[in-house]
Amino acid sequence: MAGLGAAGGAADYITGAFESPSKAAGMAMPGIGTMFAAASFGLDLVNMFRPNPALEQQAYNEAYNRTMQRFQIDELNRQRQEIYKRQLDMVSKQLDANSVAAWESWTSEQVRLNEVYDKAALLSQGLVKQLVEAQGQAAVREVYGKSARRGALVSTLGNYGRTRAQLTKQLVSEQTATAKRMEKTHSSLKIANERAIASIANAPAMEFMPQTPYTDFAPSPLSQGLRIAQAGIGAGLAGWDLTPKGDTFFGITKPA
Repeated sequence: MAGLGAAGGAADYITGAFESPSKAAGMAMPGIGTMFAAASFGLDLVNMFRPNPALEQQAYNEAYNRTMQRFQIDELNRQRQEIYKRQLDMVSKQLDANSVAAWESWTSEQVRLNEVYDKAALLSQGLVKQLVEAQGQAAVREVYGKSARRGALVSTLGNYGRTRAQLTKQLVSEQTATAKRMEKTHSSLKIANERAIASIANAPAMEFMPQTPYTDFAPSPLSQGLRIAQAGIGAGLAGWDLTPKGDTFFGITKPA
């Protein structure tokens, strides 16, 4: 009997020797709840910081839309400037044409008035010649009576004076009419120039890129921190629920 007791004690010793490393290893390994919580939290972090194709596409779409909008605005401004430049060229040519037309009108009036004066000068010379001839003919006819000679002279000078007065009146009238027509031409030139300039008085308004805030699709540090905290809390609660009673969870023994 003593031998059997000694043999049984040896067997218990051997069994205990083999079981002790297993228990020690079990004690060293984390529990299922701890491993699940760590794995779950790690997976959440990986998913959290993994590139998000949807957000990247939104950022690309916004950048593309802003670029196209800026291009369209620049093109619209360029077209407006080109149109305004052509208007300036047209107005400049119109002003030149107005000046040429006014100058031609003034020149024609001056030429016409000069022709009137030339005709008046020729007519005046003819009147003087007629006056001299009439006086000579009166002397040749030997009209010796003072009253007769005086009458002939008065008649000749009277005709000359009336004709000269009519000629002078005509010249004054022609000069006044020419001045009025030239003044009318000047007024027409002024009005035409003002109308032409009024068409380009206002330069085209340029379009500007609207000051819209740029969307930052990356989460803010505060939001990211809250998501990490939320993931940690969720993983911790799930791991605690999976931890068997009496087992430890991150060094905390779950009550039996």
